[in-house]
Amino acid sequence: MAAAINVFNKLFASVLGLILAFTGGLNTVFNGNVAEFKDLGGVAGFETLVRSQGVTTDGESIIYSGKSALERVSADNSEVLAINTKAIPAKLEAIGIKHIGGISVYNGVIYAALEDSKVWRHPVIALYDAKTLEFTGSYYELSPELHTHGVPWVTVDGENGVVYAGDGRKSDGAFIYDLKTMEYLGEMRYSSEIAKVQGGEVYNGKLYLGTNDITRAVYSVDIATGEVQKLFDRIGFKYKYIENFGGEGEDVTVMTVEGEPMICTLQIGVTFTDATLRGYKLAEFEK
Repeated sequence: MAAAINVFNKLFASVLGLILAFTGGLNTVFNGNVAEFKDLGGVAGFETLVRSQGVTTDGESIIYSGKSALERVSADNSEVLAINTKAIPAKLEAIGIKHIGGISVYNGVIYAALEDSKVWRHPVIALYDAKTLEFTGSYYELSPELHTHGVPWVTVDGENGVVYAGDGRKSDGAFIYDLKTMEYLGEMRYSSEIAKVQGGEVYNGKLYLGTNDITRAVYSVDIATGEVQKLFDRIGFKYKYIENFGGEGEDVTVMTVEGEPMICTLQIGVTFTDATLRGYKLAEFEK
């Protein structure tokens, strides 16, 4: 049995190596002339399923979301610390929830954007324990009249006691909710439109947004004024006639890497068989 397992592991490692080599080459072609970044590690094959939607950090570890899963890994992105492969609870599955999007963490709690994808009747923010990744039992149903195309992303602004959340078709701003009660408080309006936002994170008075637009661009929004600044593109190859041609841009977070704050972005590769985390030096864009 041990011999058979070793043979399987060797074959799996070989196949994985080929996938990485193939997707890595294609990803390099599509990257084009984009902002300089640090490769913070990635996965390929089945592991991509748990790192395909969201990313955030509690300051000590990195937390990912897949369409139905959550995973917590070490701060250097190398060791899996906890995983929940069935993160959508039965009570939410019963109303059609089948998709986890962007995530954010605050005070030991993960705030996750959930939706009944393509139906758009039950936009939900669900709460999970940030260490165990288990559902806490608490969730909030948002208004489908506001969130007409679900809730692809959510982020917590603990300093101001609010939560920001998006809508799949909304490009002119974000909805604001009270952190304690999740009562709707109004909108943050952007100074210019930001299309196809997939994830966001608040840091030092700015809302950083990752998109799945034609270049998978990343933006910052000044929370006080709504002023929008485009920071960088994640791919250089533009092709507008096939949706997600060249991979898919996902969530963003901000964390300290080797003593330096970085905008960290999650993206799916060209063949949709790998997911990578990149770090962009925050100081390069906040001059």
